[in-house]
Amino acid sequence: MPFTAHDLRYHPEQSYPLLYAYLHRNAQRFLGALKYDAFEVDTVIGHVVEQLVRLGLFGGGDRTSLSALDHLTDAQFYAFLSRSVRNKAIDRLRKRRLQVNSAAELEYPDDEGGDDNPLEGAVESLWGETPFATPEAITLHLVSQHELRNVLKHCISALKAAPNQLQAVLTELQELGADELLGTITEDLHLSEATSINPHMSQHKDHAHRKLRHCLQQQSSNLTVAVALRLTECTTQATGTNTYTVDIPTLAQENMLEEEVRSGLKALTAEGLLHWQGEDVVSLTSAQRRRLARFYRDE
Repeated sequence: MPFTAHDLRYHPEQSYPLLYAYLHRNAQRFLGALKYDAFEVDTVIGHVVEQLVRLGLFGGGDRTSLSALDHLTDAQFYAFLSRSVRNKAIDRLRKRRLQVNSAAELEYPDDEGGDDNPLEGAVESLWGETPFATPEAITLHLVSQHELRNVLKHCISALKAAPNQLQAVLTELQELGADELLGTITEDLHLSEATSINPHMSQHKDHAHRKLRHCLQQQSSNLTVAVALRLTECTTQATGTNTYTVDIPTLAQENMLEEEVRSGLKALTAEGLLHWQGEDVVSLTSAQRRRLARFYRDE
């Protein structure tokens, strides 16, 4: 076999060209009249790659838990890929209102499918288009996800100085089913499970969330997030009012140019978080300031 599920999990960059070639052949086979339509072929391929990423297999390494796909034999795994391509191809043919090929042409042998296939439904891509057109695109996606995960781990780890707040976040991760991330943090910080429930857990969770949001903003390389953070840190409240103000030069401190500040302010205004029309002094209400403290983007 040219590649295996193990290869996709631990060697995504080397395996992607082989995976793409395999999916491309099968996409053309099942698309019938649309087999020479590059958009339709790439849509089918992108759908299958997206599934593999979403399931944590493609590039998951040891960061994601093993799934049913990891336990399939090579023959079963290839059968799963082929069935996924077939289902999406039929879905695309129906959307284009074309006659689906004859049953003989789309026949799927029983010894290739069976109950071992964890995914059989044809679903629309979350992106609405081919998500990963090139190996470079999938690599950038995997890197960005890994970096965001490391930032989140760093910010959660920073709560170690406040044990009750840290425990509140760990409990929340457990409730959300983020077992792999929870296990990694617990191991890195040498933590043990809590033996009793803190009666003030809700209050500790609120404090922890504020610290996490602030930490994530500090770690972000996104210009708009950086400007939002500066607005929450540098604005001063006018006496007896509900208004906070700051001038552009003050926001432009700490290696940030005024042009960058204005660009970030425009983006925040477009998001509906500010009412700013190019003035040299930025004004915002306490409600806007609270919303800015919650603003975050990972790209």
